Amino acid sequence: MKMDAGGIHIRPLGAADTAAYRALRLENLRDFQFAHGPAYEDALAQSEAWHADRLARPDYTWFGAFDGDVLAGVICLCAKKGSRLHHSAMLSSLMVARSHQRAGVGRLLTAHLIEHARSLGHVRRLTLKLIDGNVPARRLYDAFGFQSFGVEPDAIYHEGGYRALHHLHLSLVSQATP
Repeated sequence: MKMDAGGIHIRPLGAADTAAYRALRLENLRDFQFAHGPAYEDALAQSEAWHADRLARPDYTWFGAFDGDVLAGVICLCAKKGSRLHHSAMLSSLMVARSHQRAGVGRLLTAHLIEHARSLGHVRRLTLKLIDGNVPARRLYDAFGFQSFGVEPDAIYHEGGYRALHHLHLSLVSQATP
């Protein structure tokens, strides 16, 4: 288990964390719909077993930020399969509990994921997708040096309109984490 600033512990998520992960995911999809692709209503229909399967996927590495026993946030590193693609991975599903917003949990999780990706030795680049208008997340990713490499117009339908999806990347080759 890794200890970080403010008493937050970051560790890999496992099967025992499924209920807490599902609750945090549903909370985020309900309270921060502008920040996520899946709809809250669709996620409600996904069982705890569906969430357990998601945490157990071999190409996903999930980390949780814990404040004591409370799951304060999660983040996922999605590996790409195949010898021609494994140098690139995707940062996905950064979610922070409403109770821990603006406390640096997202920054801790992002820094942890970047360092983990670097430690793998073969990951040279991280990518992510960000819904247009998610200003707090954009500020976070900009602080880590993520750069835009494309915009997908009309990618997400939200609140009666379409929003663009921004594609960002970060080179892990000889670059320090803030």
